Amino acid sequence: MSFQGNGVTFFNFDNTYALQKQLFQFPHEWIDFTDLSHTNLYCEQESLREIERRIRLRKQRGVVLIGNGNYHYVSYLLIQEIKEPFTLVLFDHHTDVGTGDDPVISCGSWVSYALKHAYLKKAVIIGPTSSPQHLRLSPNVTVFPSDHYDISPNMLFSMIPTHCVYISIDKDVLCRDDAVTNWDQGTMPLSFLLSCLRHLLLYKKVAGVDVCGEYPQASIDVFNPVCREANRKNEYANRRIVETCLHYTSMRPLLAQ
Repeated sequence: MSFQGNGVTFFNFDNTYALQKQLFQFPHEWIDFTDLSHTNLYCEQESLREIERRIRLRKQRGVVLIGNGNYHYVSYLLIQEIKEPFTLVLFDHHTDVGTGDDPVISCGSWVSYALKHAYLKKAVIIGPTSSPQHLRLSPNVTVFPSDHYDISPNMLFSMIPTHCVYISIDKDVLCRDDAVTNWDQGTMPLSFLLSCLRHLLLYKKVAGVDVCGEYPQASIDVFNPVCREANRKNEYANRRIVETCLHYTSMRPLLAQ
């Protein structure tokens, strides 16, 4: 199979993509959310509804770049568009399941909301430091902790019960050599992430891909060495992810033969 989407959509919550100019080479569009309040970390219902309304109007249906990991809950809105059985494949240093009774959706609880989706059959989470007890007992969630980077494609695929998948990537799962985020980070090499991504794109129907985990930057930070390092590494990781996805989009007619 292949990725079913095309192009790139930038979700502008925090202006973190302004300096990642290499990404502008891809067909893209911007959707701005900087005018909305109560969206950082937690999102109130009124703002959530407005975010959903705006993303439904996007023209590009390819890779979605969300911005800082504080806005990862937007993945919950993106998977609402899927109308067939699917598996969420999440690369993240955290499980993002919250406590199970979170009254407001957040970057740390959105997966528990997503698991209520009628068509979501399972969540496979790759890269957390640990798996909470209630997840280890759940038949709808499989967690590969951060010490399982030797998993084979066959092992990964054996945990995915559907042909259709949705892929969500938080770059805090990556090692510091390959990304810089504002959360504690994992140890996953970018090469491992891209290898998993290629196998999923080749053998599964990928309904969507989103990426977050940018390092927050203000305009004054352009000369800050830490911010410059973060921008360079994150831009490279984003570019490699997008290139991988769009490569398989271009191969779609060949793979269908």
